Amino acid sequence: MTFIDILPILLAYVRSRQAPGKPVLWIAHNAKGFDVPFLNQEFDRCSAQVPSDWLFDDSLRLARKLKKIDGKKNLVNLEALGKRYGNSLEDPSHRAMPNVEALCNILPKITLDLKLTCDDLMNEAMRFSDVKKVS
Repeated sequence: MTFIDILPILLAYVRSRQAPGKPVLWIAHNAKGFDVPFLNQEFDRCSAQVPSDWLFDDSLRLARKLKKIDGKKNLVNLEALGKRYGNSLEDPSHRAMPNVEALCNILPKITLDLKLTCDDLMNEAMRFSDVKKVS
């Protein structure tokens, strides 16, 4: 199965869970460096546009803010964040599902430590079109 095969399913799934009139906020670790350029590239290959109301925030950026506050070295990767918050990765890093599960457990704790609200995350979010595409 290729991206073009799942794109209609993805779009329908997201739309079915989107609050009317509200944007969709995607969060990924290293979103700006990997996930967003990858998605932009795949949408381009399908001659499709990323919906304009899709925003993203990068938990790597949040981890770097946290690092500035407490000064701990190597705090920015998911494994180190998991250890900090008592949530270790069970599978090797850089595997999609374990990373998603780790981020789901870590993100609320990072936002609490940084005293960020949902509105703060939305205000800091970027549009997919603001990130350079992979060449």
